[in-house]
Amino acid sequence: MNYRISAFIFILTSFICSNLWSQTGDFKSYAQKEHELLLETTTGVQLKLQFYNARTIRFQWVNKNEDFFPDNHYEMVENHNRTGAYTLEEDNEFITVFTENEQKTKIKIQKSPLKYQVISGSKNDVLLRQKEGIKWTGDLIINDLQLDNNEHFCGVGHQTYGWVESIDLKGKKVNSNYGEGVKSHYQKQAVLTVPFFMSNKGYGIFLNSTFDHDFDFGSQGQYQFSIDTKGFEGRMDYFIIIGPKFETILDKYTQLTGRPRFLQKSIFGLQLSDKEAPDNNGAEWWKKKITAHRNAGYAFDHIVNDNRWRAGSGAWSGSWFEWDSIRYPDPSAYLKWCKENHLTVTLDLNRNIGADSWGWKPEYNLPYAEQFVKEGNSAPDYSNPETRKWVWKLFWKKSLDPKLNYGGDALWIDETDEMYTLPDSIICANGRRWAENKNYYPFLIAKAIVQEGWDSTDPNHPGIGEAKRPFVWVRSMTAGAQRYASHWNGDIYSDCEWMKTSIRAMQASGLSGFPYFNHDAGGFIEPGPEDFLYNQWAMAFGSFSPIWRPHGMGEHKRWPLDRSEASQKVAMQYIKERYELMPYIYTYAFKAHETGIPMAKAMVIDYQNDPNAWKFDLQYIWGNEMLIAPTCSKNESTIDIWLPKGQNWYNYWTNELVNQDQIIKHQVTNQNMPIFVKEGSIIPKQDYALSTFTLNPKKLNLHIYTGKDAQFELHEDDGVTEKFHTRNERRSTKLNYTENDKKLVIHASVGNYDGAVSKKSYKIYFYGFEKFQNFKLNGKKINSVKSESKELNQRPLTYWDEKTKTQVVELSALHVNEDIVLMR
Repeated sequence: MNYRISAFIFILTSFICSNLWSQTGDFKSYAQKEHELLLETTTGVQLKLQFYNARTIRFQWVNKNEDFFPDNHYEMVENHNRTGAYTLEEDNEFITVFTENEQKTKIKIQKSPLKYQVISGSKNDVLLRQKEGIKWTGDLIINDLQLDNNEHFCGVGHQTYGWVESIDLKGKKVNSNYGEGVKSHYQKQAVLTVPFFMSNKGYGIFLNSTFDHDFDFGSQGQYQFSIDTKGFEGRMDYFIIIGPKFETILDKYTQLTGRPRFLQKSIFGLQLSDKEAPDNNGAEWWKKKITAHRNAGYAFDHIVNDNRWRAGSGAWSGSWFEWDSIRYPDPSAYLKWCKENHLTVTLDLNRNIGADSWGWKPEYNLPYAEQFVKEGNSAPDYSNPETRKWVWKLFWKKSLDPKLNYGGDALWIDETDEMYTLPDSIICANGRRWAENKNYYPFLIAKAIVQEGWDSTDPNHPGIGEAKRPFVWVRSMTAGAQRYASHWNGDIYSDCEWMKTSIRAMQASGLSGFPYFNHDAGGFIEPGPEDFLYNQWAMAFGSFSPIWRPHGMGEHKRWPLDRSEASQKVAMQYIKERYELMPYIYTYAFKAHETGIPMAKAMVIDYQNDPNAWKFDLQYIWGNEMLIAPTCSKNESTIDIWLPKGQNWYNYWTNELVNQDQIIKHQVTNQNMPIFVKEGSIIPKQDYALSTFTLNPKKLNLHIYTGKDAQFELHEDDGVTEKFHTRNERRSTKLNYTENDKKLVIHASVGNYDGAVSKKSYKIYFYGFEKFQNFKLNGKKINSVKSESKELNQRPLTYWDEKTKTQVVELSALHVNEDIVLMR
């Protein structure tokens, strides 16, 4: 049958079905199993509750004559191990289910009609309440909830290009479906599809379906979420996660859907590309460019290859995934040079070149893609296991196989988000319609490359394994795929509005389980960032974002030495800040992997019940101790900054102490982005180096912001391999400062890894002291010297820096397996 005729029949059938609807009905019976409760109604509707742990409860609904989907129908949930216990009480009107979490959460199920409310806390607060139960209305399955006018919501990933107008979703109807968004200047790029949100009332909901979703947070006085099955088989399946704190919810959400994949340390260094370099002749261009910058004192870690490395035209089209024999006559020698110069490398794959690359077969393509999709002859169907095998074999055969000595540390997967023009009714290789697969598509790409490729132990389909951590970044992503890959927000403009939305997109990503936000810092589209944008966005904000990658087109280049003298100074300032802060940054990157808590935290994560946290979404918490407030203005300007209560705040640049719990008018220069540090903070740093690989592990600089007690737990590992995970080869060091006795304890380090040092020297800066303090090291008095004569004296020693009003203590070569106690 002609495709367009069959599509018409499908649409007509869907229209007829759209006039049919049904609701839940009244309670009829229930059946209990371990970790599970099944209820049935008089209309044949069934509700299955499954208790994954004390805080995570799954709700699955099916209509009459429907079966529940098996657990492995989708893979967004990493595992379905259920450990949660419950008890049950019943009376004439209600069935009450009691969980065993600290919040004493209970689910109170009304019998007529069947609907529930979730109650939590010692005061029996109602977290959420069904308004009308579940409705099946044509192609829609709707969960209708009672709106609380004081409730705020956040999450749900982001739409095209990361265009986020507000972190607070209250009063909005939103989705993050593949191909959805108000911005479409270069097609509908870079959607982060995460049907998960959190409420300030202390719960989160994850919708476990890949059909199109909608979340209505009060746009017309209603609170509901729904899926659109397009006339195919879909199920209302969701998890409710109890906090009450957002950090707890994020922890449980990423425990459910997978911990974010930890990255090599070099990935957190500066990344730059060869985009639009007219003199780019390949390997020699990179060597010259990097050497010039290193010689000028600019640190650099990661090479981002954009097309030019590829054989053929070395351009977006007319090339294929293979090292070009003219521009890179000896890839092995070039990659050896990279390794010797402490560099890691990204290789890129544009979707359109797949069909021209090794091993491609027409049967790997999505059905009818040539009819509906731009460059549709190269639209891989990753629901096909053979397609997934092909893409990894391509990477392996052409560069990643260690026998080649070509190398490669990261893979940039571009233009995977352009198949939104395919009709929903197309049947993919896994037997599902495109309506169900399109939101799932980025997940399957990440699975192919990482789970089935990079991590493979199959000798017939070999991978890299624990030898090196993958960094795979895809221009669209799906819930659950954070355990394999990351994303970036596409080809954005170079202006202040796009800088602002990138700040919000970074926070929205973190609120959705993707903590390693990546974007074209400074904007992508020509002519590129003017000096003020380069300074404030590409350098300042970029250096305080998880992945720092200035990249784009136009006459205004991204490499520091291609900029004005003034911008070169700003670049040097923020490159030094980034590299000196690497112990701090890397520790919070690891914590993001361990807990799902983002490196760049929206203010609502720490202050979810403060109204200001939902308003001030152009500032964020960097790690746990630092508040960052990027600004975008061509001239010096004054901006409002909210300093939350809990402690006073130090101005990072001046060390001035500023009072808490106020909104300040802050004068901003084009050079110093507003940064504040919590009173009672420990910030670990290292001496500046030209690569993360050459940072000195034998020296640690501790910056103590006094006034309150402080603590920090430093993470260290080899920075490259998976052994921190596979063999527990890592080291943690607890640091504690107590204000009352001015005591700092560097506790004995726990753990070990290849390359770990046995001794460290320390330079400790105390901010906030009103006068000089006499210190003892492990009970012995430290020699006090004048700052100008410190180089003439043996360590340990201490001195007062009058210029910065800071007391400095220097300690040399102390064993890391012993406690170090510094006190008055």
